[in-house]
Amino acid sequence: MPGDLSEATLRERVVEVDRIQQQLAAALNVQDGQARAELLKPYVRSAVFPAQRLALEELGKCGPLALATIRGMLDEPAFADEAADLIKAYVEAGGEMVGKELNVRLQRELEFWRATGPSLSEGWWNQDPTPHAPLRERYSQTLQLIRGLTHTHYDVALSTVKQLRDLWRSYPQLNDPSGLNQMAEECDRLIEHLQGN
Repeated sequence: MPGDLSEATLRERVVEVDRIQQQLAAALNVQDGQARAELLKPYVRSAVFPAQRLALEELGKCGPLALATIRGMLDEPAFADEAADLIKAYVEAGGEMVGKELNVRLQRELEFWRATGPSLSEGWWNQDPTPHAPLRERYSQTLQLIRGLTHTHYDVALSTVKQLRDLWRSYPQLNDPSGLNQMAEECDRLIEHLQGN
């Protein structure tokens, strides 16, 4: 708590936050999307929450040149806590061109839920209420992939999405009407979107 910190510690913290602000400002002035994404990368996991939010918001604005950097973070376990936000940035940066990869990632999520879903008990969502509970984060990541695909016209994903929806609805512990059924509903929206193309 701030009241427990010494004056010297508070001064150090102010200096650190000021340094981060200056470095982020410099990164945002870099015109090359790939270079800017690389400069933003260290702040995606920053303990300074506003710096983390800004880095995640700005990654998507770096454009297609940032895709390799964002993809690298998505594949790195150290960034698992930020995966859902990184998927948003990936879609914003790449638009239509990321549909195929989003589908590949969604296929992996489908396999995960096929393996995990049957063994979950009802109420699993509340069994680990910690901020970065692995199953909750996995759910958020899967949901964000579905939402990301709605920004593409990658109709090859139709099969994957239908399989995920059907799997979700086949287990009451997954399709829990307390809110987890949102996954199947988002699948329905994506199916309608892709079939309308």
